[in-house]
Amino acid sequence: MACAMLLAVTMVLTTTLATGCAQKERHTEALSEQERLDQLRSLPYAGGMPAAASAPTGITQLIADRACAGFRLYTIPLLGRADLITLDGDLVRRWEEPGDRWERAELLADGSLVVIGMAGMAASEGGLPGSLIPDSVRYVMKLDATGERLWQRPLLAHHDITATAEGELLVITFARRQIPAIDATLETRDDQLTLLGADGAVLQSRSFYDAVHANPAGFPLQKIGPSDRGERPWIDLFHTNSLELIAAQTGPTPNPFLAANRIIVSVRHQDRVAVYDWAADQFVWSWGEGEISGPHDAHVLQTGNVLLFDNGLGREWSRAVEVDPASGEIVWTWQGSPRESFYTASKGSAQRLPNGNTLLAESDRGRALEVTPAGDVVWEFVCPEFVGPGKRAAIVRMTHYSNQFVRTGQAR
Repeated sequence: MACAMLLAVTMVLTTTLATGCAQKERHTEALSEQERLDQLRSLPYAGGMPAAASAPTGITQLIADRACAGFRLYTIPLLGRADLITLDGDLVRRWEEPGDRWERAELLADGSLVVIGMAGMAASEGGLPGSLIPDSVRYVMKLDATGERLWQRPLLAHHDITATAEGELLVITFARRQIPAIDATLETRDDQLTLLGADGAVLQSRSFYDAVHANPAGFPLQKIGPSDRGERPWIDLFHTNSLELIAAQTGPTPNPFLAANRIIVSVRHQDRVAVYDWAADQFVWSWGEGEISGPHDAHVLQTGNVLLFDNGLGREWSRAVEVDPASGEIVWTWQGSPRESFYTASKGSAQRLPNGNTLLAESDRGRALEVTPAGDVVWEFVCPEFVGPGKRAAIVRMTHYSNQFVRTGQAR
């Protein structure tokens, strides 16, 4: 009888231990997925990817009667350079600051270029560990059409900058803050929208965290793990990577959340795109959690739909997505075939062109495509520059400018 009791106890203990181990394994798997995403988010951006030196570069495909006429601008971060090219790939204009890293370059109507850069940060080939980016090296700079520097301002700027109708500049910046609700010990990188005068002087800044706090329902936050990509470890809560001033919609049913002069942003670490109201100082619309991963480059189209680049962080294939913001329905997508053939873990861009095509940048691989609504590739560009043996240079975005804009400064 004692043996029977011992056997029963042993079976109960075995079952309990097995159940506990299974639960622990499931918990560990769940944690591992979150940790894996946090690790991917905290990796330094690729400065280049392996490529054969003999592979074709420049314009590798062009169907001229189906591609959108105009010019294209792209930035090579590790070369501190921006090139404006024709549809055929001919170089029209070049701006550069050798030795610096350029994170974004935007062509303005007067032919000048505004740049977000990091002084002396182009030396590391193939990527830059975050611990090597001190706050003090970050700047915003304006160059004229010939490349002469008009001004340069030290500023904790990153990822994107654009001009306002009044001739001022709107740029994404960050501030280090202690926010106990986010982390009890580590600083939080709080992204900001900062308004600059025409000379680069700071006029105003607005906190993303404060805007979320003002209307939590408009932007539910997801938890983010620590990152060491800054000067010292922090919680990179938002990692905002694009901004755009919303223009007036021309569609039959304008979306009230996408009113003119509001600002649409892409927030990589929150897997969302969102609309910010400057006057109300709060987010009024957001979308994406559970649908997109590590997004970039959100735009409001004239139809009122939103176009964005969904990097697919964690799934390892990227796509362009057009979503109806009123319903949350995805109405158009483009991805590679096979889908893994088009992927960039960082950067990336999507721009709807005047002819209805979409211009995409597969940034890490230094590649850009123009695709039709049906998905046909009618233009392909491969960056001809290398940043080390067998390592093709990454590009930030590929941006289209019309012939009229480049020649007269009108109608981008």
